[in-house]
Amino acid sequence: MRISGRTVAPALITATLVALTVAPAWAAPAAPAVPSDAAAAAGWAGRQLKDGDHVEGDFGADPGLTADVVLALSATRTGRAETAAATDWLAAHADSYLTGDTPGDIYAGSLAKLALVAEAGHRDPGAFAGRDLIAQLNSRMQPSGRFTDHATFGGPEVNDYSNTLTQSLALIALKRDGDSVPALGVDFLLANQCADGGFPVFFPDAGAECASDADGTGMVVQALLAAGHEEDAAGKALDWLESKQGTDGGFAGTGPTAVVNANSTALATQALRAGGRGAAADKGADWLRARQVGCAGAAADRGAVGYQEAAVDGSALRATVQAVTALSGISYATVDGAGATDGLATVDCSSPSPTGSGSATASPSPTGEPTEPGGSASPTDSATPSASDSAPVTPSATAPAPGGSAAAGGTGGTGGALASTGTSVLAPAAGSAALVAAGAAVVLAARRRRSAGTGA
Repeated sequence: MRISGRTVAPALITATLVALTVAPAWAAPAAPAVPSDAAAAAGWAGRQLKDGDHVEGDFGADPGLTADVVLALSATRTGRAETAAATDWLAAHADSYLTGDTPGDIYAGSLAKLALVAEAGHRDPGAFAGRDLIAQLNSRMQPSGRFTDHATFGGPEVNDYSNTLTQSLALIALKRDGDSVPALGVDFLLANQCADGGFPVFFPDAGAECASDADGTGMVVQALLAAGHEEDAAGKALDWLESKQGTDGGFAGTGPTAVVNANSTALATQALRAGGRGAAADKGADWLRARQVGCAGAAADRGAVGYQEAAVDGSALRATVQAVTALSGISYATVDGAGATDGLATVDCSSPSPTGSGSATASPSPTGEPTEPGGSASPTDSATPSASDSAPVTPSATAPAPGGSAAAGGTGGTGGALASTGTSVLAPAAGSAALVAAGAAVVLAARRRRSAGTGA
């Protein structure tokens, strides 16, 4: 199948395009042409933005997943207007995203992800939405080196839902800003490497077994490589990932995500690519492409990547945004939206696909019919976690606060999603722990606020 570009109707763009004038302190390497399957996936994700600027979930607006869409578009350097509009929307809703609507609370994963959005868009994370995200993020690092949350939900008890996804995103965001990566933060991660070489999602309690996880390992490897720890710890982690890859190229998580899925596969594939394990990364990308909806699917679904199958359900948006960076062949340390083009790529089925599978094979072009945003991927009641989410959703009055279990949530579905950090819209659900895991705990929080309202 081939891909063509199309421009969203002006009426869908509600935020003003802001000139991206602040150059980041780091310099991203020249990017190769964006693979058409990645562009098609990003285009589908961009069309899910309500009013052209944010994701709406079962419990209201979802800043964490909105940030994931922005990162997906930035990774493919497409959808310039949508990226700018969604970034403006995130700036306008930063307080809600970072605090979970509770004054005084703060989520490290949300800080890190929002800083990453600013950096990818060449905006200044030190002056974003009236905040110095970098200074606030640094303030969340404890003497142990762990970046933690301060979540009270208005009560006397302070909760912390941070995990390896939170820690990794924080280190990547600080590195990209030009700050020296805090050695304590790296050392804290390294101290939690399991004996088999992998990393967990949730930091184990003292004396507890260390359970390696593909999502956690995939994110940590990206952080370690960005920090310059390429030889020893990252090498062992990459060896572990290769040992866990299925013959078909896919990866499974642990606990509720212990099935081969798009989110775990995407994070592992990103790490393998960044670490120079090209053959294994190619297999992972092929697995993801086989789950991309092509010409055999409904027009509104084409380009989406399903959690386990090439189908659109409540988990598809989280699975798709997580898959985009992996299909683009880049890591979160190098996502850069500079030079983005207008329009959202679509799958062009005007001529038969050579394989009939509907996998994207061509680059976006300025043609194609617009598709109504949302398609059939409206979130379902079962949330899907995403590895980049680290801001908690307010826990329900009766639900126990997460205590190291892999519960995570999203805006729907049964699969995992791209790293998402702290929003107030996730419903409790078992989903991928990838970027979602960083905000897994947040999921429980949402029901209380948005029953009043993803992780990061």
